[in-house]
Amino acid sequence: MKLRTDNALLEHLDNDLAWRLKEIHELISAVRSSRGKNVDTHIRAGVALLYAHWEGFIKSAANAYVNYLSYRADKVRDLKPCFVALGMKTRISTSSASAKASIAIDAVSFLLDEIDKSIKLPVSDAISTKSNLNSAVFTDIIGWLGIDGAQYSPRFTLIDATLLKTRNTIAHGDFLVIDPARFESLVEEIIEMLRWFKTDIENAVVQKSFLRL
Repeated sequence: MKLRTDNALLEHLDNDLAWRLKEIHELISAVRSSRGKNVDTHIRAGVALLYAHWEGFIKSAANAYVNYLSYRADKVRDLKPCFVALGMKTRISTSSASAKASIAIDAVSFLLDEIDKSIKLPVSDAISTKSNLNSAVFTDIIGWLGIDGAQYSPRFTLIDATLLKTRNTIAHGDFLVIDPARFESLVEEIIEMLRWFKTDIENAVVQKSFLRL
């Protein structure tokens, strides 16, 4: 994936979310048209798929954004600290795990030496969902991307206590009955968050808010 322009990234985000929404809406249709025990079966499948697209889109969109910034190759000094930190991620994690002065000094020296050079960011898999996209992992992701978490935080309980807990119960093979209306409400709220995330990245690209003021 080589997202070298604004339009390339925006088109990638459009296409990635579109196919996911199509699948989710097809499952909603299946739930609405089902009868009897088949309703429960389709809802359980729907929750599992909803979580897959929640994790999948956040990871894909976040990494696409970093990929785009990697090819922009802005100078280190011109980028917001979160992206500089992302570029130094390996060195930071190494220094935090060690008390050796040489490792910490190396990380600082690297920053000073690179400040007027183009940022070096991973072109793929810079952002990880850790196969468990709960509110804590999501908060970490938006922190790396410089995205304001204010509008998301009221739904952290929904993510942890409803989506993940329900998905894990289903994934472990346990029987679970979910009210169809509650399922559709959950779908609507998660889809809205996916749209928020997409919009946040799009706005950052258009407004160049990844750059320091």
